Amino acid sequence: MDREKLKLELEQMKTKFMKLNSDEARQAYREEMKKFVYSHDEEEQKVLSELFIEGADEACKQAEKTYDDILRKYLNNIYEAVSWSYIARHYFGKSRSWLCQRVNGLQIHDKTVRFTNEEKKILLTALRDLSERIKNTAQVIEHL
Repeated sequence: MDREKLKLELEQMKTKFMKLNSDEARQAYREEMKKFVYSHDEEEQKVLSELFIEGADEACKQAEKTYDDILRKYLNNIYEAVSWSYIARHYFGKSRSWLCQRVNGLQIHDKTVRFTNEEKKILLTALRDLSERIKNTAQVIEHL
């Protein structure tokens, strides 16, 4: 059996899995998947393993892209109201362009730049800090 045929079979199994809607169905699917894998010889099982890992890697990349797209969507709500230069300098120690590259997912040196998990935490801290400072300032003005 060739790699492409195995890939097609695995994609069909994945499609079937995506339609499952109960724990019982997922458990039955696990058994079906075991039978599917063990119905192939050792070399085909190795190829299936490689294909599964490739698929998992691709799913992770897609999830990261989706997360980044959602992040950008929500940042667009405040984009004009926030000083990205200030956030870049004070929270990241970087330039505004560095921050905007990550917010917009730009290609730099043939690589899409994204926030690392640590940088996402810093951005979250920055936005929370700024929102708290704005809230406190509004409360002071309200009581003048």
